[in-house]
Amino acid sequence: MERKIERSLGGKLALWVFYAFCGYFVWAMARYAWVVSKIPSLPDTVADGDLGSTSGKWLGAILGFMVLGTVGLILGAIAWYTRPRQDNR
Repeated sequence: MERKIERSLGGKLALWVFYAFCGYFVWAMARYAWVVSKIPSLPDTVADGDLGSTSGKWLGAILGFMVLGTVGLILGAIAWYTRPRQDNR
């Protein structure tokens, strides 16, 4: 009979931190979309690339997504590295 492989305490912690961050990521992106949709764009800054313009709002959203995505990749890599492994003995 095979023994069930389990994560170590550190591996469980890493996995739960990753899960919590995924929830935070979804909440943060939804909140950002909700807050930004309520702010009117300034008509004279449309082509200037100012952060109050529509393009500036999209730039902020993309940069925030990239930063949070990078953190998520790092946490996911840690959770994957601490996964349970089969011993070849």
